[in-house]
Amino acid sequence: MLGISMDYNVDISKILSYPITSVPLSMCHLDGAICKTDKAALMKCLEKEVQHDSPRHIDVLIIDGFFLLHTMKNAPKLFGGISTQLLKMVTQLKALRVDVIFDQYFTPSIKDYEHSQRSKSAQLDYIITSPDQKVPSNFTKELKNSNFKEALVNFFILHWATDEMAPFIGNTLIHINFRKCHSFIVNDSRKVLSGINEELSCPEHEEADTKIIFHICNYNFEANIVIRTVDTDIAAIMLAHLHRLKNDSTIWMLTGTGNNVRYVNLTKIHAQLGESICRSLPGFHAITGCDYNPALFRKGKLRPYKLLKKNDEFQKAFIKFGENKLIEDSSEQKNIFNSIQKYICSVYNVRNAIDVNSARVQIFIDSYKVSDINEAFNRKKLRNFDASSLPPCENELLQHFLRANYICTIWNNAHLRKPTSHKPENNGWVLENDQYHFKWFEGDQLPTYVSDSLQTLSEADEDDDIHEDKSAEWSSGDEDNRDTDEDDEVD
Repeated sequence: MLGISMDYNVDISKILSYPITSVPLSMCHLDGAICKTDKAALMKCLEKEVQHDSPRHIDVLIIDGFFLLHTMKNAPKLFGGISTQLLKMVTQLKALRVDVIFDQYFTPSIKDYEHSQRSKSAQLDYIITSPDQKVPSNFTKELKNSNFKEALVNFFILHWATDEMAPFIGNTLIHINFRKCHSFIVNDSRKVLSGINEELSCPEHEEADTKIIFHICNYNFEANIVIRTVDTDIAAIMLAHLHRLKNDSTIWMLTGTGNNVRYVNLTKIHAQLGESICRSLPGFHAITGCDYNPALFRKGKLRPYKLLKKNDEFQKAFIKFGENKLIEDSSEQKNIFNSIQKYICSVYNVRNAIDVNSARVQIFIDSYKVSDINEAFNRKKLRNFDASSLPPCENELLQHFLRANYICTIWNNAHLRKPTSHKPENNGWVLENDQYHFKWFEGDQLPTYVSDSLQTLSEADEDDDIHEDKSAEWSSGDEDNRDTDEDDEVD
């Protein structure tokens, strides 16, 4: 763009209002892979807010089931052994009640991109027929196969209902929430009684994250509740829902692995931060990068979180995320989007700008500003400029904003049996071949006159290449000419 502006009379500010590249470099790498960020950085920020304690006793333990399976060391050779070992793991903290929550797998899903980037085993059908059936040799690898995981959870549900599991269940009430919520308890005759808890069943929830929040928000008793997971998403969503609790329960996260396992008191963090900041966390987390939405290149979580804490306008805007009105009312959407633009400008440290297109121009000008327009152009400056340092243009940010808002229709309504009635289409995704793909922008990638200029330059380059090829043929026997050509190529 800078090169074109030196040879043509163009309006750089207008050009920079367009995406320019086919994927936004503010959110994607050159190969099209989306930018990711360290989600745990947000967890560290939240943990530092208060001093943490451990619960004196645990009334309810809620476990992210697939996380726990991934921590299983020296997996037994038979499926019966896997089932028994998992049951021992979920009951080792001696809670009165244990809820084991598993993801479901929907098709299509907004997780399609995330799944496509992970190294997965072939998605072959899998059937587990008995406890004596042998486990595949690479158990960890098979846990990347959604069909295998579904078969495994269905086996747990059947196996834990057998009387042979009564000694391991003991006096604990156990739930498995998969497609429905199954309960297991041992009676006085040491028989396992199993059934379905309709009140805790939430079949329209895909993720364990939101199922966990659904369970907690629908408890009608006061309890010490511990969530066993390492997922920052759950911390952010839970803090946003603590004001919804029907009682004075205290919520902890038991996070970390190995020697880094620790309790994080979410109730104390909520009291310290206040309802406004906590309710804004899901929208903030979705905008700054999560499993379903790209992160902003090298912006991370720490500085954006500090900006959020200091500004009431940003908090109020993020609290609105997930509301039906923000999808259905264009004027409401525009107002909130304008606040988000100001927030992104602050994240990019262009605080005098109120829209991202102006911020792009300002950063571009700051990069190429000269004191004398007649001075020689410094090519090193061009070489060192990283287009990823520009914020997304307004068109790109709008799709990013729509995705974040859609994600929050699920997160902020996790207390409901049906979190959202909206579809990802027209909310930052497009459906192609039964998979959801990111919709990066609407409309033209470049203004027409720039496209025409690029075409003209490309044709001129092709003519030069033809001329050089003919010159090379004419001078094929001239050693001095070959040396000169090599020097020209270096130049």
